[in-house]
Amino acid sequence: MRKYARGFVVFLTLVLVLGISVSAMAVERYSFATGGTAGTYYPIGSAIASIITKYVPGIEVTAESTGASVANLKMIREGKVELMMGASNTSFGGYSGQPPFENEPVENIRGIACLYPEIFQFVVLKGSNLKTAKDLAGKKVAVGAPGSGTERTAKMVLEAHGLDYDKFSPQFLNFGEAITALKDRLIDCAVIGSGIPTSAVVDASTTLDIQLLTLDADIMNEFLKERSYLAMINIPAGTYRGVDEDVAAVASPALFVAREDLPEDTIYQITKAFFDHLDVVADSHVQGKMISFETALSAMSIPLHAGAAKYYEEKGVDVSKWVVK
Repeated sequence: MRKYARGFVVFLTLVLVLGISVSAMAVERYSFATGGTAGTYYPIGSAIASIITKYVPGIEVTAESTGASVANLKMIREGKVELMMGASNTSFGGYSGQPPFENEPVENIRGIACLYPEIFQFVVLKGSNLKTAKDLAGKKVAVGAPGSGTERTAKMVLEAHGLDYDKFSPQFLNFGEAITALKDRLIDCAVIGSGIPTSAVVDASTTLDIQLLTLDADIMNEFLKERSYLAMINIPAGTYRGVDEDVAAVASPALFVAREDLPEDTIYQITKAFFDHLDVVADSHVQGKMISFETALSAMSIPLHAGAAKYYEEKGVDVSKWVVK
């Protein structure tokens, strides 16, 4: 009888040990929607994914190459991804039900942090006689991948300059396709919405003589009065080969976004790990160096996730304007 008892104790011990081991090994896998590999979202997102996987116990994150902001918002609305990156203006549009989300607002998104300024660059060839956005009337313009945040913003900016889609020929191409089309002289202008320097534009400047169109400051200042998620910014001379003067452009910060239903403690741990290891992001891309705690809420256009809000509150930041009651 004692032998059987001892055997049962050994068996029970093994069950408990194995149970604890299986529990310890349990990992939740999150998908992180970023952008195309020729832009800035993917390298920055990949760095963030590596931080979370390494420093947040029980969470493994995979950065996914996607069509960027609009595509990401649709995926997170449908529950296909847990985390995403998106332009502040496009995220606001999704959350508030603006086109193309007027029929299905993206109400399940919550902010973690503002990242870096995403600058909308109008790339043309030198010698094209194109100087400002107004000069694009009647031209072939790559406005971004169909339904992307770049396309949405390019459309808004060009409309502000009096150029509806019927005033020029919009080409719906991603960054890589747009630069290839510019090289092949199939388009007159490529609109690239990304952190600078953008690899696609750097690539273009190594083989082509390029210049960047400037935006009309008076038009844009009026346009931006009710759009706090956008701002005018100068692209410094020398950012790209052959661009020898500062260029007036419009920018919207990229946001780090979570799905609302993710656990508060998980997002708290993710937010903490992200800020504790910003050096990893800084090493991944030059735009990573522009991300800081001090600017983390500078243009936050959607409510904060409760876990992120908890982190900021612990750091002494008043987040009341970003908290949904």
